[in-house]
Amino acid sequence: MYATQEATGIAMPDAVFANIGKLLLATQIYDMQRLAHEVSGGLIVTLPGPDEDHNPATAGRLSEVLTARSDVPYEKRIAVARFIEDLTASYQSGWYSVISLHGGGSPAAMKKEIFRRYPIADRVELVENLLDRGMLADARRRISINRQPGRCCAEGCKPDN
Repeated sequence: MYATQEATGIAMPDAVFANIGKLLLATQIYDMQRLAHEVSGGLIVTLPGPDEDHNPATAGRLSEVLTARSDVPYEKRIAVARFIEDLTASYQSGWYSVISLHGGGSPAAMKKEIFRRYPIADRVELVENLLDRGMLADARRRISINRQPGRCCAEGCKPDN
């Protein structure tokens, strides 16, 4: 369950999942920007300025040269490219990165909260129960192929004395 409903009707998000979401945004913002740059193919930094879009001498040629697919109008492609530029390669985009990294608290604090609230003992018990049900005995299962030290069979290893 990702949230609980309070008696007042307000939904309270699960602290573990909320912090995981915040942590992913804080730490993955740079990868998201990198992917946006990669997908744009460099268009966001080589795009002519808006003044050239409205210049009758260059507008027609630009739309002809910068049209990629016939079903995506030039104007739409350029608008998306300028939007990506605003979000990732402008003066303001630096602020977006910093706000994403520290806006919800530091990533270290988010990790502490995740580890503080995550039910590790319950998950350990779940895995142990699955292992004790003979999952290790099925040679087709990935867990059987990559055996853990001390768990070579359903019964477990016995130390030699």
